[in-house]
Amino acid sequence: MKMSPLIRKFLLVISKGYTVAVSIRNRLFDKGWLKIHRLRNPVISIGNLTLGGTGKTPAVIEIGKILQRSGYTVSVLLRGYKGNYGGNPLLVSDGKDLKTTSLVAGDEALVIAKNLPGALVTVSKDRVKAGKWVEQWSSANIHLLDDGFQHRKLYRSLNLLLIDVTNPFGSEYLFPAGFLREPLKELRRADAVILTRTQNNVNYQPLIDQLHFLKSDIPCFLATQSLQSASEQSSQGTLLSFPLTGLRALAFAGIANPNQFFELLRKYQVDITKTICFRDHHRYTPRDLAKIQKQCQELKINTVITTEKDAENLPANALNGLRVVTVKVNFQFNGSGLSQMLSRTMKANLK
Repeated sequence: MKMSPLIRKFLLVISKGYTVAVSIRNRLFDKGWLKIHRLRNPVISIGNLTLGGTGKTPAVIEIGKILQRSGYTVSVLLRGYKGNYGGNPLLVSDGKDLKTTSLVAGDEALVIAKNLPGALVTVSKDRVKAGKWVEQWSSANIHLLDDGFQHRKLYRSLNLLLIDVTNPFGSEYLFPAGFLREPLKELRRADAVILTRTQNNVNYQPLIDQLHFLKSDIPCFLATQSLQSASEQSSQGTLLSFPLTGLRALAFAGIANPNQFFELLRKYQVDITKTICFRDHHRYTPRDLAKIQKQCQELKINTVITTEKDAENLPANALNGLRVVTVKVNFQFNGSGLSQMLSRTMKANLK
């Protein structure tokens, strides 16, 4: 739907006001007029400049695994977006067992906890408080700050910025006229950029040159995403491995960039007959499920396929009569550059 010039002008006015507010806030932090708190252990922030999905959750999981393989005990600090919990820091996982549900803690926290065994996963709106709380009782020696680029009240030893190569700058306007959270110049705060959703045999040097224009010496690492596994829910409630190639299915997703997910399925030769998009972090209602089931009946489809994050937002036995296939995404960094940077950071900051 094409936007009218009047609405466009109105959004640009709001966007300019938002730009001024963000710039003032950053200036206050830069000058030390707003306090930045330090934790005892090093903090690695993983965030982005744009609204929506750049692959932060799978990036947190993969970086956590790299650190664990080096012998570190990882703590992950999340806001718990869309979770119902709003009190003191809430432990989602002690590294062995899940302590809550996605309804309480949010879908991202559960996905990270399930895919990063051994890590302590905590949600809190006050992540300074959460980090100090974890340090009081645990042996964790590194914190990963999820979606942390704008969370400036917490000092970080390493500031990683994710940029999606399919839409790197979100039309270059700040919200609501565009998808930027901050002006592009704030890339200067990053220690390194991770370009996500890259493909083999594609030249990303023009984009890297743009980033170097903003900060000349910033390292840029490439990352790819692929389908790690697909599984279906059995009648006993367990997940069974399931092949995707040639599967005829309806695909649905309530994530920031659902079309990227659908294209990834097609890349793996899934026969996607119908796609349905929902809002990011969408919690599925009986009406949503009835819509999905009706579409499947009309198209004579008996299989639906969705993301791991969406599966956390589906009620138990939500789609009886349909085969529900859940897909996990694997996140891989090209080369060893980022691993070496993580190693240097840990050696320089561990007390």
